Amino acid sequence: MKKKSKDEALKNWEKKKKPSSPKRVEKSLKKKRGRLYIIVKSQGVWDPQAWMFCKDNGLTQVEEKRGGSSPSTSSTAVGFDERMLLHSEFEVKELPHVERPDRLRAIAASLATAGVFPGRCFPIHAREITKQELQMVHTSEHVDAVDITSQLHNSYFTSDTYANEYSARAARLAAGLCADLAKEIFSGRVKNGFALVRPPGHHAGIKDAMGFCLHNNAAVAALVAQAAGARKVLIVDWDVHHGNGTQEIFEKNKSVLYISLHRHEGGKFYPGTGAANEVGTNGAEGYCVNVPWSCSGVGDRDYIYAFQHVVLPIASAFSPDFVIVSAGFDAAKGDPPGCCKISFIVTPAGYSRMTQMLGDLCGGKMLVILEGGYNLRSISSSATAVIKVLLGENAENDLPIATAPPSRACLRTVLEVMKIQMKFWPSLATSYSKLLSEWEASRPEKRAEPRREAVVTQGAVDAAPDAEAVVVDEAAPSEFAFNFSYSGDGSLLDDKEACGGTIPLPRTDYVAREKMYNEVVAKSASRFEKMRKSIVLELNQVSGILSADPETLTDSDDEI
Repeated sequence: MKKKSKDEALKNWEKKKKPSSPKRVEKSLKKKRGRLYIIVKSQGVWDPQAWMFCKDNGLTQVEEKRGGSSPSTSSTAVGFDERMLLHSEFEVKELPHVERPDRLRAIAASLATAGVFPGRCFPIHAREITKQELQMVHTSEHVDAVDITSQLHNSYFTSDTYANEYSARAARLAAGLCADLAKEIFSGRVKNGFALVRPPGHHAGIKDAMGFCLHNNAAVAALVAQAAGARKVLIVDWDVHHGNGTQEIFEKNKSVLYISLHRHEGGKFYPGTGAANEVGTNGAEGYCVNVPWSCSGVGDRDYIYAFQHVVLPIASAFSPDFVIVSAGFDAAKGDPPGCCKISFIVTPAGYSRMTQMLGDLCGGKMLVILEGGYNLRSISSSATAVIKVLLGENAENDLPIATAPPSRACLRTVLEVMKIQMKFWPSLATSYSKLLSEWEASRPEKRAEPRREAVVTQGAVDAAPDAEAVVVDEAAPSEFAFNFSYSGDGSLLDDKEACGGTIPLPRTDYVAREKMYNEVVAKSASRFEKMRKSIVLELNQVSGILSADPETLTDSDDEI
C-alpha cells in the first residue's frame, strides 16, 4: 500500500474528521502534545493532528529535513514505544503507584517542548526481545513467570511490584529497545543513546522480579554489546537505590565492571544491599564497586567528588569498550521513595555533569537507560539535561559543583571505598593517602570541645571521667548528615543525637502504599496461586515439558 504524503493526509483528515469548533481543534491537538514521540516518520505513518500541532509550535523543521532517514554516526538515538504506557497498576487507589505511565509522558513532553525529541534525536524502532535473549540474563522460570502475567488482569511479584495483562509485553519492549540501542551504538551507527523505557530493571535479579523491576534492561544491554564485540562493559548506576539485581548478575564476571552510588545507611535503606565490602566473588573481586552513602541529603558536590576519586579512576584503569548508565533520577528533590528532601540534593546540573564525565570514556559510546525517579518535574528536567549532553551540549554550569568541597559524610564514604578497592585497583593508593591527610586535617576537634565542657558543668566532679564519652565522634557526618528511621506509626523521625530531639515529618506515601499492597496481596494470594498453577500446568502439558500430574510441579514452578 502506497503511503500518503503530508498534503494528502491533511486533506483527507480535513474532509473526514473536521472538528466542529476552533476550541475543539485546539483541545484535540493539545492532547497530542504528550505523544509527539510517534510523529509521522518514526512509525512510517503520518499523524495529521500531531504534525499540525508540531508545525504550529516549530517542532517539525528538523524532523522534516531528516525525513526519518537512517541514523548517522553523529546522532543520538532515543528508544521509546507508547505500548510501555499500558503497564500500570490494575486497581485504582487513592495513592497511585509511583512507578506509573505518567513518568514517561512527563519526560516525553519535556523533550518535545525543548525540541529535543522528536527533532534532534533519531528514534529506534521497538521490538519485543526474545526469550532466548532474556535467558542470557534470567532463568527460564523467571521469564515464564513474567510472561504468564499477560493472562491475568492483576498480579504482584512482591507487595510493590505489580503486573497487569500488558506488563510482560512492556518489559519485553523495554529490554528489546535497550538491546538494539546497545548494538546500534557499539556498531557506530549512532553516537550514543537514551532508553526511555519502563518498567525499570536494575532490581531484577537472575530469578526474581522486585522493586518495580521485571527484566534487567541494563544487564541485557551489556551482554548484547558483548555479543556484538565489546570485550569490556562498564555499568554505572546512580539510582538512589542499589541495583542489587545487576550486581547479582555480574558479581562473578570480570568483563563487566559494575559501579553503584546509592543511599545505604548501613543496610537500612532499600534494598539493603550494596555495602562497600561487596566487591565481587569467584575471582571477580574488584569488579563490583559500591559507594554507599551513609545518610540522606547527598548532593551534586558529593556525587562529583565520588566520580573524581572513585568512579573515573577505576573506570579508566578498567578501560571499557562500552558504557551503560543505569540512570535513576530518584536522588533528586521531592522524590518520594528517595526521600531526598533534606539539605543537598542532586540537580539536573549534577546529572548532566556526571554524564559529561563518563562521555570521555571509550570514545563516547554510551547508553543511558532510565531506571527510577518518580517526581515528574525532577525526572523530566533531569532526563532532558542528560540527553542534551548526549547531543553535545555543555553540561549546565549553574552551580560550582566541580570545585565545591564535599560533605564530611561523603569524604568518609569515599575513603572507605578507596581503602577497600585499592587492593584491586592500585592506582587509587596515591589519591587515598592525600585524601586521608585532608580528612585528618579537617577533624572537628574544636566543635567537640563545647560538648565536653557542657558535661563537666552539668554535674558533680564525678562526671568528669565520663566527659570523653560524650565528645562528638570524630568520624561522625557533618551537621547535614542526619540519620532517619521510622516510628511505629510510620512517621519519619530524625536522629535524636544529631538534632537534639525527635522531629516528626509527614508520613511518606510509600509507607501507606506498602501497607495497602500487603493487604491486597494477603487477600488475593491464594486465588492468584491457584490460577498461576493452573496456567503453568496447561502450558507445560501443551509443550510436553511436564506430565499431566499436578504433583510433578517442581519447587521452582511455585515461585513467583
